[in-house]
Amino acid sequence: MSLFTVFTNERGDRVPGLHQFGAVRSTVVYDIFKFTCDDEGSYARGGTLPSRSAYQDQVHAYIEQFGGRPGAPVVLDFEDILLTELSGPAAHHALGLWQRLISWTKEAVPGSPIGMYGFDWRTANSQLTRELYANGLLDFFAPEAYWWEGQTEETWTRRFDASVANARALAPGKPVYPYFHPRYIDGGYLPAHVWSASTDRFKELADGVVIWEPCANGADSYGWVSRYAHELSTQSGTADPPTVTLQPGTAARGSTTALTLTVTDPSGTVGETMTVDITVPPDHGYSTIPLRLALDSREVCLGVVVE
Repeated sequence: MSLFTVFTNERGDRVPGLHQFGAVRSTVVYDIFKFTCDDEGSYARGGTLPSRSAYQDQVHAYIEQFGGRPGAPVVLDFEDILLTELSGPAAHHALGLWQRLISWTKEAVPGSPIGMYGFDWRTANSQLTRELYANGLLDFFAPEAYWWEGQTEETWTRRFDASVANARALAPGKPVYPYFHPRYIDGGYLPAHVWSASTDRFKELADGVVIWEPCANGADSYGWVSRYAHELSTQSGTADPPTVTLQPGTAARGSTTALTLTVTDPSGTVGETMTVDITVPPDHGYSTIPLRLALDSREVCLGVVVE
C-alpha cells in the first residue's frame, strides 16, 4: 500500500485550513448540471447535455473554489447517475455519460487523478462499474464513510470494510480514498475517540482519506481538531508521539492566549503539565492554527481552534 495521504475539500471563509497541518488541497466537482439517465437517454436538467467546454469551465470553477493543488485528486459527485442506483438501459446510458464526463475531466486537469464519489458497499451493476476503472478512466475509489448519530462502531466498520473489499475486487491496485467528515451527518462534532477509531481503520485498509468540507467553529470542535493534528504528527515518525491535551484548546484572533498542556506518553502515563503562549495574527484567515512543540526530541503539531 502506498503512503497514506490526507486530502481536504475546503472552500469559503474561515475554513479550518487543514493544509496548515500537512493535508493536500483537493477538489470535488458537484452536479451543477443535474445529470439524470432513464431508459431513453441521458440529460442535464431534463434537457440537452452540456458541451465539452461548458462542462470543463465548471470543473475549473470548482478547482478555483477549493484551491485544488495541481496534480491533486478531483472527485466527481454526480449521485443521481451512480451505476449502483440504476438498472436496465438507464444504467447503460449512465455508463456512457460517465465515460464522456471522465474523459472531459481528464482533458481539463491533466495529471490529476479522477475519482467518483459514492461507490461503496453496494454491488449493483458491478460489471459496468468495473468498466469505469479500465482503459485509463477512473483512477481511485472515493466511498462515503460518514457517521450518523446513533450509529454503532460495528455498523460503521462493517459498511466501510465492505466498501474497501468491493473496491479491491473491482480494480485491484487502485487507491481507496474514503470521504470523511468531522461532524455526524445529522448532528454535532464527532468525539475525539470516534475520530481516532475511524482514522485508525482508514490507515489500516485505505490509501488515504478526504476530509469533506470540514468546519471548526467554537470550543466543541477542539476534539476532532486535536486528534487530526496528533494523527498527522504520528505519520511523521516510526513511534507515536506523546498525546498533548490543551486547555482551553481555543485562542482569540488578534491576541495572545495562554494554553495549559498536559502530556501523556504512548503508554498512557500522564506526565508533566506546562503552559505555552500562542499568538494569533488579526488577519489569520483560518478557523484553526497549528502549534508546534518539541517534545521527547521530536516535533509535535497541535491544533488550536481560532475563535
